[in-house]
Amino acid sequence: MPQKNYLFLGGDAHRVNYKNTRFNRFFDVLISKYAIENQSLYFEYGNQLEKNQYQPEKVYFYEKFFIGFQHLYRLKSRQVNFNWTGFSLFENFLLSNELTHDFILKNNRTEIENWATSLFLPKIAFFTEVIRKIQPKQIHFLCYYSDFNYALLVAANQLEITTVEMQHGPQTDIHLSYGSWTVIPKTGYDVLPRVFWNWDENSASVLNKWMQNNTTYKVKVIGNPWMDYWRAMSQSYANNNFILYSLQPNPITLEQLFTPQLLDCIRSSSEIWFLRLHPRQMNEKDALINFFKKENLLHKINIEAATNDPLPQLLANAKLHVTHFSGTTIEASFFNLKTILLNKNGLVSFPELIAKNQAIYIDYKDEDFVSKFKSNLISLEKPEISPIFEQPIVSNLFP
Repeated sequence: MPQKNYLFLGGDAHRVNYKNTRFNRFFDVLISKYAIENQSLYFEYGNQLEKNQYQPEKVYFYEKFFIGFQHLYRLKSRQVNFNWTGFSLFENFLLSNELTHDFILKNNRTEIENWATSLFLPKIAFFTEVIRKIQPKQIHFLCYYSDFNYALLVAANQLEITTVEMQHGPQTDIHLSYGSWTVIPKTGYDVLPRVFWNWDENSASVLNKWMQNNTTYKVKVIGNPWMDYWRAMSQSYANNNFILYSLQPNPITLEQLFTPQLLDCIRSSSEIWFLRLHPRQMNEKDALINFFKKENLLHKINIEAATNDPLPQLLANAKLHVTHFSGTTIEASFFNLKTILLNKNGLVSFPELIAKNQAIYIDYKDEDFVSKFKSNLISLEKPEISPIFEQPIVSNLFP
């Protein structure tokens, strides 16, 4: 592999159809803006399902390389010593909790040791060798919490390479990967990125709650690159004044997404509803179309443009945004587009936006849902406070 200063980790779920390619909406914008194309390399997880990535010569699917490395790794005899100080207390705590009881029974000390020996430690060794060949200054992650990414983080942090997590969705106190941390060692955890790039101050404040007294970690508010890119462009769009509904996959069910009350709203509204599928819902599109055929509402919805057109273009031209608790709520606020939140999780995820009248909450199970929804649709007001970043920190991102 070639030597590069900057390594970017992501998957096809972070890409959109743009410029007739699969374009990474978070990283490709920054790479172009800072003119570091020749210094950059992509590691993509998953199988190579798409073959039209933007600048494909920079994209490596690393999992197939790991398979060969794993075979060679197993041929060498290695002894691993595990230090389980405190694990018994942790194990007893999980056993005492109804939600985690079955988990720890299936993932006891022996199971964890087997997993670490046969899978996780080989991944660390693999990435250690890869990093030494690439010699990057910084490694950038989208969604850092996976086995492979954890292993790469350990390898990079131990080699004292800067590790950066780029925000890709809501970062709230209830998201265990970003909030609710209480005990952080002074030297930090090797499986955590050392730097977090956030869209806004609200997201950064969640992280600062637990890292403000720990100099190992840093937060930068850099804005949302994809949204900033589209705000700076003047492109016309064929559709406008529609209602954009950002759908969400499991555990949100079809019945929760489209209750009889919400279907009444679609049926009676004069606006077309743009139903945007989540990347993990693409295989449900046909079922959704058949569902609306049976409801005789196919003429009231648009799935193709809503799912395939760039999200910022949709947000800039929509009349209203609707979702259960999708992170698109934050992105909608960047365009002064109000969101109706349908799920109580939205209350705890976006309290600042609700306080600023950028989002409102109507429980999807509310008996008066239809009347409340119509009332808010009729009396739409602009948010009280403009959400656009005043001075996002954009300097020295790529030293």
